[in-house]
Amino acid sequence: MIFNSMRFSNFRNMLPMGLAMLAVGMALGLMQYATGGRVAYTMDSLTYRDAAHHFVAGHPMQATNVLAQTPELQPLLNWPPAYPALWASGLSLTGGVIDEVPSLLNPALLVITTLAMFWICWKATGNPVVAAAIAAVNAFTPTHMIVYGHAWSETLFIPLLLLAYASFWKYRISGEKFIWLAIAALLTGSANWVRYVGAVFLPILGFSVLAASNSALGKRISHATGAMLLGAALVLPLWLRNWQLAGNISGSARGGAPKVDRWFEDLTAIVDLFEHCFFAFSMVLRANLEIPILVAVAFVAYRAFRSNGVQWRRLPQAWLPMVWMAGYLLFLLYARKIQTTVDLDLRMVAVVFPFLLVAMAPAINAAFSDRFLDTRKILAVLLLALLVYSGLDQAYVIRNNYASDGIPRWRTNFGLGYRDLRDTSPTSRALVENLQGVDSSTLILTDYRAIHLRYLTGKKVYAPNGNNCGAWADVPAGGVLFIGATEPPLWAIDCLKGSSQWRLQRATGRAAPSTHVD
Repeated sequence: MIFNSMRFSNFRNMLPMGLAMLAVGMALGLMQYATGGRVAYTMDSLTYRDAAHHFVAGHPMQATNVLAQTPELQPLLNWPPAYPALWASGLSLTGGVIDEVPSLLNPALLVITTLAMFWICWKATGNPVVAAAIAAVNAFTPTHMIVYGHAWSETLFIPLLLLAYASFWKYRISGEKFIWLAIAALLTGSANWVRYVGAVFLPILGFSVLAASNSALGKRISHATGAMLLGAALVLPLWLRNWQLAGNISGSARGGAPKVDRWFEDLTAIVDLFEHCFFAFSMVLRANLEIPILVAVAFVAYRAFRSNGVQWRRLPQAWLPMVWMAGYLLFLLYARKIQTTVDLDLRMVAVVFPFLLVAMAPAINAAFSDRFLDTRKILAVLLLALLVYSGLDQAYVIRNNYASDGIPRWRTNFGLGYRDLRDTSPTSRALVENLQGVDSSTLILTDYRAIHLRYLTGKKVYAPNGNNCGAWADVPAGGVLFIGATEPPLWAIDCLKGSSQWRLQRATGRAAPSTHVD
């Protein structure tokens, strides 16, 4: 009897670990099936890659200056340095092959994300089975598949946020030992070194202490203040450096002219993106299931309110994740008042979609707390099944895209997709072919993204900033104007005037002889 009891106890102790590993295996297996271990690049990825090169060369927080020949390096301001630094540190694991690093980093960071999700949901519900299901489903969502299919800083930002939330929850259930809150503050401060939007989570962490702590008010205030100051102290050097160099803690002014009437448009886009996470961009599913799901959610919420009144306020595991999600989205809406050229996409929503699933975990656990079939169970199964279907559908599509075209064609929203700029894509191969006859010492001015062409060809490529050729007129040997637009930009026309040695080359053809514009 004692032996059987011990075996059962060992089984219960090992069950959470086994379920966590199962969730990790499902997450890694799905991404491997979809991508075959490949990681796509966008322009942000190439900027991180460029900065990683400079880290290796001993120039931290520097970026290649493609707007002028001198100085060749300039301070890295628009993007925080933590992710490029991590990329550079991974070079030792790949034998110095920089483009293989994301293929190692992304799975490792996906594992951390999945384990953090498991731990949070396990502690919030006490049910390791529900925790494993939520952790696995999180990896299946379109938001996370897109993030971990690219070389992006969100692959590091998301696990840092989840670990910060997990540390705060440990603080709450450990008798509010400040050490755990300090860890949460340091992780939140570290997230600011990955993405500037992480600044919003410092006050969110402070609010969490005030709202979800069980201590006396004085202790809550002191702990909240201490946590925010500790996190801010960690990121303060970065903010001060940016302010000194650019007059802005985020490195530069963002966007263009203010667009104050964008609130409703962006709010609608956020709702639309969250819907796509459940319906896999399928208008058929959305048309047939959205209204019934909303009705069912309203019915379940009404029944829960009638049964329990406002007791939900005593369950921070249900409403606190929503605070983290809502705080970020509200900040995003506010910040985007001046970002007139950037559309909302799934990448932006991906940061906080895990917190929506964490908030759902207690409701899903409650739905399966008995053996009776009711609306709660049907709704929970339907929602989780939709998310799993979304992941499987996306994995199938991306796998086929890689097989047929060599590029994944990840979707940004319902109608548009992220461009893959890896040197294996058809567009990139065409650009390389267009420039293969140009000597590596020849200067190239372009209306393309210069960093992209440098990555593809290794040549000296610049993208002039301005409407004249004055900064380039004194180049003795001239060079190539590699133009993709139908009409050359003003600076290119200026370069071709007079006796210039510049020659014009269209992106679809070979270089032409020296061309003059009178």
